[in-house]
Amino acid sequence: MTLPAVGYRNLVADHLRRSDRPSGVAEVIPGVGDRLAYNPCVVRQGTRTLLAVRIESPDSYWRDASSWDPEICFYERDGDGWRPAPDTPVFTAAEDPFAAWVLAPDGTPVLVFGVVSLDFRHDPPMVVTRFHAAPDVQRLDPATPFLEVPHMKDIRLLQRADGLAVCGRPQGGTAGRGRVSLIMAEDYTELSAELIGKAHVFHDQIAEDTKLGVNELYDLGDRIGVLGHVAVGEEGGPQEYAGAWWTIDPAACTATTPRIIAMRSDFPPATPKRPDLTDVVFPGSMEVLDDGRVRVHCGLSDATVGSIVLPSPF
Repeated sequence: MTLPAVGYRNLVADHLRRSDRPSGVAEVIPGVGDRLAYNPCVVRQGTRTLLAVRIESPDSYWRDASSWDPEICFYERDGDGWRPAPDTPVFTAAEDPFAAWVLAPDGTPVLVFGVVSLDFRHDPPMVVTRFHAAPDVQRLDPATPFLEVPHMKDIRLLQRADGLAVCGRPQGGTAGRGRVSLIMAEDYTELSAELIGKAHVFHDQIAEDTKLGVNELYDLGDRIGVLGHVAVGEEGGPQEYAGAWWTIDPAACTATTPRIIAMRSDFPPATPKRPDLTDVVFPGSMEVLDDGRVRVHCGLSDATVGSIVLPSPF
């Protein structure tokens, strides 16, 4: 298969040519002290807006079990800022949260909340995505995931009228450095590693040297909107991530070329977790505002939280 020439550098050049590039702002996550707060995820629950945030020590490193200490804590909007959300769980040994409201087999709404963890019995440590389900955030139990999917992160769910859309991020083989996959399920109780492994992989979205991953999914009727990330680089050298947007046609099993919507230079400067992570934006969630625009909540340089207001892509 011939892959398209469009890669990360092409997408960056297109974004930098925009005359209307918006500017993001830094978000303050209270009470973390000298720890880092980044890679947020919005959970909308009734009239409340909650933010799940990855919190960890500056020297936390995924290959070193003795230093690796991330946890997921919940915050609640308080005016223009955030405050710790009362009566919410803390997920220890957990990274990069994600959430989706789905329907149970009986039609009742269920919050599926996911985190990424590591299995240090393997060398290098094996990524494991863990899924939890509850009627609300307060009743999530970090100790009882209903599913664990090894060897894959960036798995996301979307409830649609025709069932549950499941996007994954396979790597290796024909998926190369990381591609997006899609499969439909009846409901969240059908989720399994085997099901996700059978998903259709979109091979032709982007050039071979560029990684893709999904961060949140949106129902656009005949299409699925994707807030995701595009990236280049390997551990040990500079890594570059940008927030991106594209769409998936689930009936035709096709996906559009990503478009960058936010780069690190669109936000105020701040100290990165490590120098090789300076140019990193990891988008978490998109929040629709009253004026029709959207606010994208992002992790910046694996160290801070930022948000940026953009025209709606819907």
